[in-house]
Amino acid sequence: MSLTKRIDDLSSRREVRSGWFGFITIFFLSFIILPTVYVLIYGITDFQNLSDAVLGEPEVMSMIWGAVFTSFSLALLVTIIDLIVGLPMAWIMVRKEFRGKRWLDTLIDMPLAFPTAALGFSIGIFWGLPVDAPVPPGALGIVADPYILILLLHIIFTYPYMVRSLSAILEQIDQSYEEAGMTLGASRLTAVRTITLPLFRAGLITGFILCFARSLSETGGTFIALITVGKADVFFTGPTLIAWLKQPDVGVADVEAVLAVVSIILIITAITFLLIIKYVLGKVSVPFEKVWPRWERVLSRGSFPKAKDLFSFVFLFAIVIIPAFFIFAYLLVPAPGEMDWSGLVDALTYSFMVAGIVTAADIVLGVPLALYIARHRDKKLAQVVDSLVNVPLIVPTTALGFSLALFWTSQDLITNLTALVIFAHIAFTYPLVVRNVAGAVMEVDTSYEEAARTLGAKPFATFRTVLLPIIRASVLAGAILAFTRSLGETGATVAVSAEANTMPVYIVNLINAGDYYLASIAAMVLIMVSFVFMFALRYAVRRDGGAY
Repeated sequence: MSLTKRIDDLSSRREVRSGWFGFITIFFLSFIILPTVYVLIYGITDFQNLSDAVLGEPEVMSMIWGAVFTSFSLALLVTIIDLIVGLPMAWIMVRKEFRGKRWLDTLIDMPLAFPTAALGFSIGIFWGLPVDAPVPPGALGIVADPYILILLLHIIFTYPYMVRSLSAILEQIDQSYEEAGMTLGASRLTAVRTITLPLFRAGLITGFILCFARSLSETGGTFIALITVGKADVFFTGPTLIAWLKQPDVGVADVEAVLAVVSIILIITAITFLLIIKYVLGKVSVPFEKVWPRWERVLSRGSFPKAKDLFSFVFLFAIVIIPAFFIFAYLLVPAPGEMDWSGLVDALTYSFMVAGIVTAADIVLGVPLALYIARHRDKKLAQVVDSLVNVPLIVPTTALGFSLALFWTSQDLITNLTALVIFAHIAFTYPLVVRNVAGAVMEVDTSYEEAARTLGAKPFATFRTVLLPIIRASVLAGAILAFTRSLGETGATVAVSAEANTMPVYIVNLINAGDYYLASIAAMVLIMVSFVFMFALRYAVRRDGGAY
């Protein structure tokens, strides 16, 4: 009997299906959620030690609160800027037709394909003032303030989230509403502001949360940009403080206690703040009723709309695209003698191995959980699990990595470095697969599966021959997102151990050692690998009739 036939037979037994879904749920709660928030339990059980070592030290607490405040202020400012500049670009991409639109659509997504380690290095040498680094021709070197430098960096990788979120909602809004308003005498600006924008709330909430959470949790690019300009030991965000404390000889007493306090504060404040934002944005209504006919009519005509569109394009290329791609300018810099490629090959091989194992685990264990969530939405457990899936996406990855390593090592359950890295990467990539697949399954009419079963197909055969071909693009999308996310992750890896030889950590070590040229080559290799997978994702989804 073939393996497929054997699985088909087993799937027809109710107790087997219940046991499998039970195992998946237990795995999710025990191997992802519990390790992710374990540092909170550690903080309660070891509160006295943390109080004596950290909470009672004003200088240390001042450093921690300063880093956390910097993280939140950056995330809020970045999100507001993304909204201001992202809305006009979303409008252009949805409502206007022009030559090269498809290429522009691809360019907007490009920063998503950049590993943050490579992006941080590129921004550091383009805008910043690198320390003892051979800077390629064309670098501006005009930003000395690390806060402004990191603000520019965070805008690059959050901007696409805002544009995509607003575009998705705008595509669903019937344009005839605006046209009706304009036939009644309203100017285009008045019609858009009073009719269309109030319908943007869902997209606004999604974009705001995605951008805020992404900026808040960012570590790798921020840390590398700060190292590049020599500010990594004097300017901190919450996540980069954890990354810095994991470096050797930082001169801080009881580093583990400080790491625990920083992680606890980041996790609690991040979850609380995002819940507040979601609630406030969902309840507060903006007064759009007031109109200024004369001024809005003036702003709807002539050079003003063209100036708005021009500003959107200039911002996209000058602030997002050119700085992101500037790292390729190192191809114009002569190589400083013979290069030792063995370290790069070892790091790339190790990263591929980790990302491959992580992606396989995400698919095998994530698809069943997605099916359970999508097909049991009326059950309380499925609703709870559905909410918990978002937790690893909200928690900053450095805090997640430290919490997970603390959980496994304190219980003496896992001590192998590679295993710890793999479990850490599964924790923050697993939700990407579950979210993609669950969303796709929810859109599939259950009558297709019911028809197959009435014709005698067993549950697994129904999934394999009916449902899987329909959701194949979403499964592939989740797999590619998980693979590239794991491949480019720095924060969680460093929080587990700064000795893990992944490509992003290898780049950090090269920059610390002053080998900027080899670091740029490693970053370019990582970018090209991510580009290949990103374009494969776009091709697969479009081939199946979707849009990415």
